Amino acid sequence: MIEFAIVAPVLLLMIVGGLGIGHTLYVKSVLDGEMQKAGRDMSLEDAAGDARRGAIQDRVRKQVREVINNAKIDFEISSFHDYRNAENRVEEYTDSNHDGKCNAGEAYVDANNNGTWDVKGGSNSIGGSKDVVLLTANVSYPSFLPYGQSLGIMRVTSSTLLRNQPSNDQAAAPMRTCS
Repeated sequence: MIEFAIVAPVLLLMIVGGLGIGHTLYVKSVLDGEMQKAGRDMSLEDAAGDARRGAIQDRVRKQVREVINNAKIDFEISSFHDYRNAENRVEEYTDSNHDGKCNAGEAYVDANNNGTWDVKGGSNSIGGSKDVVLLTANVSYPSFLPYGQSLGIMRVTSSTLLRNQPSNDQAAAPMRTCS
């Protein structure tokens, strides 16, 4: 009886913890699969409309909610001129005075074509032809366990990075000068 009283809580904690980890991995797996499909669908020409993008995001929500029905799912969309800009994020510039800033007439590539040099060179849209789109989904839901990542709230994130289908040639990013 005493041995069972010592071993039982540890054993139950391991079983419940294993179930919690397994459930989180299952949610992550479903989300990753749906994000890959959503990324492919977002790269097609017909995804430029709000209604089509909404339908793609609703499909991801539906599939995740089949696994965890009270999940909160938020999407972030960013587009970049090419994969290099998506990885680095800072718009390319010539730092001739070596101060780490684009200033004093230094040339830069305006990858998001907004007329100013940006530390984050992407735009918050699906972009245009041949642009690289980063689609991220953030899922949060209450844990069924008495403990969790943040007071019982579990968080899972998935991202996909794909190039838009070309419907025409991509315009070259303009060269500008920092002031």
